[in-house]
Amino acid sequence: MARIRFIRDGLLAGIVLGVLTVLFAISTAQGQERVPVKVGAYEYGVVYFFDDGRPSGMVPSLIRLLNDSQDEYAFELVETSSRRRYRSVTNGEVDLVLLESSKWEWEELDVLFSDPIVQEQDLYLTLAGRGDADMRFSDVTSYPMLCVLGFHYGFAGFNADPEYMRSNFDVLLRYNEKEVLDGLLAGEAPIGVVSAGFLALEFGTNPDVRDRVTIASQPDATYDLVSVLSDNSAISLERFNQLIAELHEDGEVERLWQQLHRGVSR
Repeated sequence: MARIRFIRDGLLAGIVLGVLTVLFAISTAQGQERVPVKVGAYEYGVVYFFDDGRPSGMVPSLIRLLNDSQDEYAFELVETSSRRRYRSVTNGEVDLVLLESSKWEWEELDVLFSDPIVQEQDLYLTLAGRGDADMRFSDVTSYPMLCVLGFHYGFAGFNADPEYMRSNFDVLLRYNEKEVLDGLLAGEAPIGVVSAGFLALEFGTNPDVRDRVTIASQPDATYDLVSVLSDNSAISLERFNQLIAELHEDGEVERLWQQLHRGVSR
């Protein structure tokens, strides 16, 4: 009887210890806070814009999806600017910038590039109803152009330096794509360059604009948008790529991107 009681008590103690171990592991996991990952974004097309003063666009949507898909990291939006973003990444102000092109003067910096996430285009526009639209689009650099300060364009070899742009091309630099479009409509220059996403957003907000502009058949540039990670980012490049790949698997990334480009073929 004593031997049976000893075995029974031992089994009971083992069960209790196992339950306590599981409960401790659960408690520890629940008590662990997510690792903050600071995500830089600046106003650009449908990548990041403001809707009634609220941050909107693909970046906030991706941040939401990334946070909902796992519990290791807490992705947090940090606003920067098109010209300040390089310093933001290299000085640790942000861990990464979402939706950038690796061609946009990152090559000499100590950064990492993620796998492609989505693809975007920049489009040439001119006012509708002009008989010389094809001639303008065939040699855009022969005409004054409205562009965004700090943005990279194919016609300029993706060199965004303002002095280079002004010295080599007849450009009028504006602070955002809305100013470029408004300037074109006001006749400030015969050609403007905007992203396909921005134009889709504008068509949705102001449908009359669609009839007021002509879009060139050939884009200024077509490019993959990736994430640029600091070399000491809170999340590794491998883990970030894995999370993005998982989001792509269910088609949500492409669905959101296509929704933001509705009405403008790319």
